[in-house]
Amino acid sequence: MNRNKIGVVVDSTFKLTPEFVSKNDIRVVYLDIIVGTETYKDGDLTNEQIYAYMDQNKKVSTSQPAPNRFMIAYQSLLDEGYEHVICLTVSQSLSGTYNSALLAKDMVDEKDKITVLDTKSAICGAEYLTERLIEHIESKPSLEAILEAFLADRSHGSLIFTVDDLNVVVKSGRLSKIQGMIGNLLKIKPILRFDQGVLNVEHKVRSTEGVLNYLTTEVGKLSTKAKTVVRITYTTTSDVAHQFCDLIKEKFDNVTVTVTGKISAVIAVHVGKAGLGIYLANQ
Repeated sequence: MNRNKIGVVVDSTFKLTPEFVSKNDIRVVYLDIIVGTETYKDGDLTNEQIYAYMDQNKKVSTSQPAPNRFMIAYQSLLDEGYEHVICLTVSQSLSGTYNSALLAKDMVDEKDKITVLDTKSAICGAEYLTERLIEHIESKPSLEAILEAFLADRSHGSLIFTVDDLNVVVKSGRLSKIQGMIGNLLKIKPILRFDQGVLNVEHKVRSTEGVLNYLTTEVGKLSTKAKTVVRITYTTTSDVAHQFCDLIKEKFDNVTVTVTGKISAVIAVHVGKAGLGIYLANQ
């Protein structure tokens, strides 16, 4: 029960399940995917369709939502009687979506009833933080207590992910074009960590087995500190995601692990084929 009468808005990169969205009356603001001259709503294309377009050398890009989309979402919740609206967005270091959400706040007459928060995360990390926010809304005594609890949650987790194509890392500026070309030739898989909005190349391996071994080690390090949550997501390789999930269940007793499903199409554009990501957090 939403005893605090607080509404929630998120962007589509979180890829929340329709059941969760409906149950909690969440408004989802969609980003766009542009293929050539055609524009699609995030979710209208599968990851496989996106990569097929890329294989055909079609230009595929993404676009943040116009502020008007957020404004409509805020206003609809306020019109329904919610006393406050909390909007969560993908990290502003990855997208201009946060800025659109902020601009939209100023478009609403009752802007003092809207709080916009950068998750400093993405994909399964943002999904987890939304679930925690809903729990806080249902259990905490005030807006201040809800926000304090959310910010604490936000500070306790990070994303680790790997990509098959180093050109993705080159575009982010973490590798030079020459390094990317050599890495692709040598079949190097970079492991990146996205922590509090900052992306860094953390490690490099040569095989999927190396990726899973490294991720397992990182889960083990965190699990020695406290009860640990692991969320797993992927672009196309569900078999690897479930293999890793089974491995974590077998090795650790104090870790709650879940495969959340595919990365949203907008994020998949930038991660590439065979991308695997995990969110790690202590509860």
